[in-house]
Amino acid sequence: MNIYSSAKTSAMQKSLLFIMLLMPVFLIACGGPKHMITMDAKPALAAKADKALLVIARTTSMAFGVTIENYLDQKFIGQTKGKSYFITDVTPGQHYVMGLAENWSAARINFEAGRTYFLNQDIRMGGWMARTGFTPLTANDAASQINESGMEYRVYDTKIPGEDMSDKDFNEVKADFDKETAQGEHKDIVEYKG
Repeated sequence: MNIYSSAKTSAMQKSLLFIMLLMPVFLIACGGPKHMITMDAKPALAAKADKALLVIARTTSMAFGVTIENYLDQKFIGQTKGKSYFITDVTPGQHYVMGLAENWSAARINFEAGRTYFLNQDIRMGGWMARTGFTPLTANDAASQINESGMEYRVYDTKIPGEDMSDKDFNEVKADFDKETAQGEHKDIVEYKG
């Protein structure tokens, strides 16, 4: 066996080992939204008189199988995967919406009763899996995406509850968002009125 052949074999073995070590991470990331149920009937996207309505939508099929966990003030509210959305009622007032993929993302919104808020769950390339962020959508853009692009509607399955955020994670993500907002970032989210 020559040196070239030996080096090639060693590189192949290292590559195979790397793939074997990475596979569980990939399978967990692409396992699907285990806390959600896909529904055939889509609800009206209108808030109740005494509540606000939050709609979180993944309008793209990029990183289709990657599941993103979502929280409202630490409380688990649902998961998205490519081309899906879910809704949740929100008590009026200021709240933080947070998403977890490879990174944490946040949005601080002053929710008003009777209003509907549409957030697109953005997907970007990450190091190990997809990264996420939030972008506000107009009602027309959201309705167009939901009704015309074949997005799946999902509801939170309370029989298989997701874990809420820890105090530590919540406080760190909130502090990062507030610091970035003070530096002039996230203006589109902070000023969003639904």
